[in-house]
Parts: sequence; structure tokens; C-alpha cells
Amino acid sequence: MTTPEATRALADAHAHYQAGRLRDAFNACRGILAATPENAAALHLFGVILHESGYHAEASAYIERSLRIDPADAAAWSNLAVVFDKLGRVDEAIRARSQAAGRAPADPAIASNLAAALLESGQAAAAESAARRATTIEPSYAGGWFNLALALEAQARWPDALAAATRALTLAPDDIGAAGTAAQLAARSDDLPLARRILDDALRRRPRAAPLQLVLAWVATRQDDLPAAAAAFEAVLADDPDHGAALSQLIFIKKRMADWNGLPALQQRFRDGVQRGAQWLTPFSFLSDPSTPAEQRRCATVWSAGYVPTTSSTAVPPPPPPRAEGRLRIGYLSGDFYEHPTAVLATGVFERHDREAFEVFAYSTGPDDGSAMRARCVAAFEHFVDVRDAAPGQLAARIRQDGIDILVDLKGHTEGAPTAALGVRPAPVQAHWLGYPGTLGAPFVDYLIGDAVVTPAEHATDYSETLVRLPGCYQPNDRSRIAGETPPRAELGLPDRAVVLCGFNATWKLNAGVLDAWARILGDVPDAVLWLSARSERDPAIGNLRREAGERGIDPARLVFATHRPPPQYLALFRHADLFVDSWPYGAHTTASDALWMGTPVISWLGPGFAGRVASSALTAAGISELIAADVDGYVTLVTALARDTERRHALRGRVAESARASLLFDAARTTRALERAFVAMADQSRRGARVAIDA
Repeated sequence: MTTPEATRALADAHAHYQAGRLRDAFNACRGILAATPENAAALHLFGVILHESGYHAEASAYIERSLRIDPADAAAWSNLAVVFDKLGRVDEAIRARSQAAGRAPADPAIASNLAAALLESGQAAAAESAARRATTIEPSYAGGWFNLALALEAQARWPDALAAATRALTLAPDDIGAAGTAAQLAARSDDLPLARRILDDALRRRPRAAPLQLVLAWVATRQDDLPAAAAAFEAVLADDPDHGAALSQLIFIKKRMADWNGLPALQQRFRDGVQRGAQWLTPFSFLSDPSTPAEQRRCATVWSAGYVPTTSSTAVPPPPPPRAEGRLRIGYLSGDFYEHPTAVLATGVFERHDREAFEVFAYSTGPDDGSAMRARCVAAFEHFVDVRDAAPGQLAARIRQDGIDILVDLKGHTEGAPTAALGVRPAPVQAHWLGYPGTLGAPFVDYLIGDAVVTPAEHATDYSETLVRLPGCYQPNDRSRIAGETPPRAELGLPDRAVVLCGFNATWKLNAGVLDAWARILGDVPDAVLWLSARSERDPAIGNLRREAGERGIDPARLVFATHRPPPQYLALFRHADLFVDSWPYGAHTTASDALWMGTPVISWLGPGFAGRVASSALTAAGISELIAADVDGYVTLVTALARDTERRHALRGRVAESARASLLFDAARTTRALERAFVAMADQSRRGARVAIDA
């Protein structure tokens, strides 16, 4: 109901609104509604003004009143959807956009917005349908093609998604989102040169565009062009010094390159950000930085909070408690069921589960590399579910549908982790094991599986999870490893008579303090060389580490590098290693077990946190705890003494070879039985509604 006066007043209200004079527009609408309370257009505009003024609940009430009077107003439905978005009422926002699309079938923007909303709620197929409707209505509407690309990407239909993104970019060459998406899709299609060309062209247009620089960093990292990746992250931080993801990744890239120039200042910025509770500071990167366990927990807690569902579309009822009768259903969740250290360590356990008591599932979110290890992983499980292309909601639904009693996450806060699926708690008991050496800080993870060395009782407050301690070492191993033929020393660049100090930890685990200690040892043992790992002969870490050694008075030629090679050939290298020298604060994990399996003595020291205690745990389980030093000075003294004493070193190597292989460290059957005892205890505690530490 309206009048000529109300129509004129509404025109004035719109003019005020368009000019940004919200108070004047508010007063004009209030006057109209006092005279004509059922004026749908005034109710609609009044609701929009309230929304933009921060009164979202009141705004929804006014717009809904307008739609009861004029349900054909597509713009009102669209604005109501925006208000519902702000209120976190996701399902209602989607319904409102569907109403808008039905009432404005010729508007491509409304159809495209519906596609975006459906996609955000995990409905990729429905989003594709809405986006295709937008491109049919108006083939030159770039937004429709962009959302179509995203919907196809969510379904892992890479070539079709790339074609749609390229079309969007052609229609809107200055669109940062379209360029970034097209580049990512090209990279996922393994066309990295095309991805770089797209990014280079887009960055010529918008050189300061941080989203494009982030994609460039990701693509450059995949190309192993670490200097370009670092430069891209630096460009993002120049524009936004508080960008947590860029800061985290720049620190990690610099550590991978052993480029320590300016690194302490970046690490301090990270540490300060953790204290402030800053978002998107990567917990994994922090483990190899100067930090305390309490700081690591704080960092992980803030990170995990981003995966706690807060909207109606992701809220699900709690799963039932673990079954009291029949086999317990155990689900292992990982992206590493292929030729990966996690699979090397744990497949012996998967193979040895008691099938009469446990029904064992694998949920694989990673690649099938066609390796023998992948085939072994598939055969190890009763149910191997390949969910690499599943959205988090689909993955969680599958786990819930399978009735998993205990879900064991093997990824933690590492790259490609399916944390979003864990966040909706698809299983009544959720535990973390093996993939990440620290707390996840997540309210949706109940237990962390460690041992008496890496997670002693006195460290319980460093973890948000309840601790489970396995006997021996938390890290499983089996006796199926096979070493290849060992090349002669000369072929590997090793002097014939040198004492070889092997430090095959990844370069990102090294730091100035570690190299200081190694330089002290090399200075006291002139016939020793330091044998390190590198990704390739072009790895920038090689030059950087040799330069750092020279600055410490050590001949750079005494640093020898072994490049990446297949597992049997890699294991064979340890036959030339006299001693394995560990790093800190993040030490050797799988590499320590590799060295012990091959009879190489491992020298470590007991660090303050999980990441620095794994080698000590392995040595304890192997019965060689005398190789664990108390601190850095003790470490230097022990390595130096052994490096100087050929007879003692040879005797020790023989004892390591005999003791380690026969020990609990490589007894996969005993580790499996202990793990199963822990699962039974977890299930029992869940049924009773209690949770206390478990010593299995």
C-alpha cells in the first residue's frame, strides 16, 4: 500500500541512501512507514539500512515483512540472503537466493551468487547447475564462468574447471580471482609453465596483488623455484606485514634454502604473533623455530579454531559411542598412503591388526603414486577408501556412514591435512598419531598417541589432548626394509679415509645453532666430513650451508651432499656413515630409525618438546640410551669423542646393528598389540564418559 507522497518520500530516501547519508535515509524510511506501515519497498530499504548499520537481526525482520507483502521482489530476496549470511544462517541464505533466482530467471548475477553460496556449503553439483544457468543466461558474464570453475574444481574435474576459469579470465582479464584460480587449476593439471604464464601476465597488470603473489609462491614451490617463492611471500608481507600465512611460509622456505639472513627477525615476528593470537600462523613451521611447548600449543589452538563449525549447515548431531559388542571399527585418515615416511613406518602395523577384534578402514586423501608401497597399503586394510577428491563434508559423511568407532588422524597440522573433516567430529573418538610431533590444540581431537620419552606425564599440560603412551617408541617400524647396493665413496664425493658425520635430516631442520655445534666438532676432528642431504644438485641450500661453514672457519669442501634417491638406494648410503648427528629443536624422526636399522649410531640430545625427543625415544627403545646427551655441550663432547676413537666407534656400530634390529623399535607386532590395547581403553572411556591418560 502506497501513496503519491510515500512514493516521493521513498525516492528521497533512496537518494539519501545512494549518497551514503544513512541517517537521513533511515529517518525518511521511518517517516514513510509511520504513514504507510505496509509499504513493501520502504520496509525493504529500511532493512538494508539497518543491515549496513550493523543491526542484522532487525534487518532480517523488516526485509521478511516486505517479502510477505511483495514475495516477487528478487532484489529483496537477494538482500535477505546477504543478511542471513551475516547472521550465520547459511541454509536460509541459500533458500533466499533460490527464491531470488526463481523470481529473476534472466539475471545472471543472482544465479551466479546462488552458485557461490551452494559451493560454500559443500554442494558442488548444485553449484555447478546454478553457475551453468548463469553462463546460459549471459555467456559474457565472467562471474558465472568463475563460479563454474570453482564448482568443477570442487569435484576435481580439473580440465573442465581450467577451461571455465580461462573463459572467465578472458572476459575479465583484470579479475584477480579468475587469474589466481586459473593458475591454480593449471598447476593441478600439472601444467606448471601455463600457471606461471597466467600469473606473470596478471601480475604485470596488478603487481601488488597479494592473492596472486600467494598463488605464485605456491606454483614456484611446486616448480622447486624456492627463491621465486620467497620473493613472492616477501611481496605479500611488504603489502600486509601481519599476513600470517605468508610469514609462516616465508620462514619455512628460507629454512629449506638454509638462507638464515634476516630469519631471526622473521621468527620473532611469528613468535610475537602467536602471543597476540594472530590467525593463520602455521603450527608446523613453528616446531622448528625457537619456541616453547606452551607457545606451540597456543599457536595450534588458534589454528584449529578455524576448523570448528559455527553454522547450521555444518552442525551435525554427535555420533553414537563406540560399539560395545562386535569388532571395533578403526579408521586411519591420511594423505600419505604411498611412498611416504608415514607409510614406511606404519604399514607393518596396519597389516598386523587382529581382524577378529578390529575392522580396519583407511581413508586416503592423497595421491596414488603407483608404487609398491601404495599397493602394500591398499592390501593392508580390510577397507581402503580413496577419498582424494572428496570435499570435507563428503569425507566426514562417509566416515560417519561407515560407523567408525575410533578415527586416527595421521596428518596433524601438515600440508594437505583433512582437518576440516575432523572438525565436524564424524567419529565418537578421535585420536592423533605419528604424522605431527606436537599438540593439535583442537577440541575435536581427544587423544594424542606418544610414549614415555616424547610425551612424559610431566609434559601433559603442553597438550590439549589426553595422552596415550605406547611401550618403547610411539613410532612404529617393521623389519621389511631392504637396502640396495652401496656405491663406492668416491662416487658419492666422500674421501676414502674421512670420518663421515651424517646429518640426513631435511634442511629446514637445520639452523645456525646446529651448524655452530657441528663446526666445533669439525674443528676438533680435522679428518671428519659432514654429509648432508639436498633435494637436487641445484638446491640453493648447498651453497648457503657451505658459505655458513666457511664463515665459521670450516673448509666448505668438508660439507658433502647426497641428493634424493629411491628408498633402497637411500638406505644403502648409511653404510658409509660413521655417526648420525641429530639436529634441534626439530630432530630426526623416520631418519633416526633408518640410521639405526642400518647400524649407524645416532647421537642426539633430549630436547624440551616432542619434535626434539623422537630420536631419543628411538634410541631408548633400541636399548642404546647412552647415545642421548643431556644438552648441546654434551652432544658436542660425545660426537667428538666417538669421531676420534675408531675402535670404540666400530664396536658401537656392531652393537647398534645387532641391538636395534632385535629391539622393540622394529617389532611391529608388539607395537600393534599395544596400540590395540589403547583403542580398547579409548572406546571404554568414551562409553563411560571419562577420559584419563592411557599407558598401553
